[in-house]
Amino acid sequence: MLHFNKKPTFEQHDNEKENYYQNSSTKIDFISKLEDSIDADICIIGGGLTGISSALYLSKKGYKIALIEARKIGWGASGRNGGQLGGGLRKDQKEVENKLGINQAKELWNLGIEAVEEVKENIKKYNIDCDLVNGVLTAGYYKDDESYFKNEAEHLLKQYNYDKYYFLNFSDIREEIDSKKYYSGLLNKGSYHLHPLKYLYGLAKEAKKNGVKIYENSPVSKISKKSDFLEVSINKYKVKCNLVVVGCNGYLDNLLGNIRNKFMPINNYILATESVNQDYASAIIKNNYAVCDTRFIIDYYRFSKDNRMLFGGGETFTSKFLENPKNFVKKRMNKVFPQLSKLKIDFCWGGTLAITVNRLPSFGSLNNNIIYAHGYSGHGVALSTLAGKLISEYVTGNKDRFHFFSSIQHQTIPGGDFVRRPIYSSAVAYYKLRDFIH
Repeated sequence: MLHFNKKPTFEQHDNEKENYYQNSSTKIDFISKLEDSIDADICIIGGGLTGISSALYLSKKGYKIALIEARKIGWGASGRNGGQLGGGLRKDQKEVENKLGINQAKELWNLGIEAVEEVKENIKKYNIDCDLVNGVLTAGYYKDDESYFKNEAEHLLKQYNYDKYYFLNFSDIREEIDSKKYYSGLLNKGSYHLHPLKYLYGLAKEAKKNGVKIYENSPVSKISKKSDFLEVSINKYKVKCNLVVVGCNGYLDNLLGNIRNKFMPINNYILATESVNQDYASAIIKNNYAVCDTRFIIDYYRFSKDNRMLFGGGETFTSKFLENPKNFVKKRMNKVFPQLSKLKIDFCWGGTLAITVNRLPSFGSLNNNIIYAHGYSGHGVALSTLAGKLISEYVTGNKDRFHFFSSIQHQTIPGGDFVRRPIYSSAVAYYKLRDFIH
């Protein structure tokens, strides 16, 4: 009998104020909570992009779906992230080739490109107004990033026929971003940025239209294997089903037992300033690209549709969030943009993401009837949408594309819950020092 307990990481958001994405979205009404035992073909746990996209794609194939969310749809990282929609993986493509071989690396690259196109197609097909903007710029924090950028662009053009990278030299990057922190840049015109919660709500609305029953405020306590079915427990109620899809990412906790030791849950923080006028915003980021830098602990930022600077940066590794992260993030923003220091901070929030050791996503199944996808390592907007599509293929018997991810070998972080946070924190301290010395 499978019996996995779940500790409530999601509760860490209960006392937070409304974040910018929540404030600027129109909430959709779902079922307030599960208040009866029900039957379904498939029970999906988690109301983020992995769960909602899985529900949408599977419902289109005719399955009866019950989706169970511990708090609210988009409560976790799917409704809290930086909004960058990029192809590829968290690792450089050459590193993926060295680890997995050229053939699997190319398959994964193509799937990453497909992930971005799938999001764009969903936005168009379902008429989702989510502030989609083209262009993500990687800003070189170090002088030697220039050679890396040139080599990366050349390699992807030669080996993958990818022609959407544009190198920016010192004068180019200073014209593009009004900061003295950068020496060069690499612009990806095949990537985008968007309002992630509006996108999620758009998918959830379509899933609801397709008959998916979405239950909020219904934390799952365990998954049990019975003789010929699975049973998902929510308080005193049960969902009886044939398959379970788990899309909890950094909020997984103990639900799948030791599977959680394949990644490290990390808390990351974002602020939103007051709105500024268009000329002011364009003087900071000339062409309204989303930006991330090349440090190990990155800064990432962009302007929202209403011209707020959305600035993310800084990580903590304890199981609890910072009580007041505003100054923590603002200090990082002011180092990059001293000219923004007098702007009022209207919102500040955090979220938990799942980082694998090799930075590649972790897909898999237990006994072929509990399917999971997580560990997007900061590339979740595109990859979680793709995960839903590949999970629907897996369920209907086409497992090959799901297997491109599930066949990746992931290192277990040793020591379980008692040791993995200190081990990871020590490793991050080393990289922070390396960033500083560099």
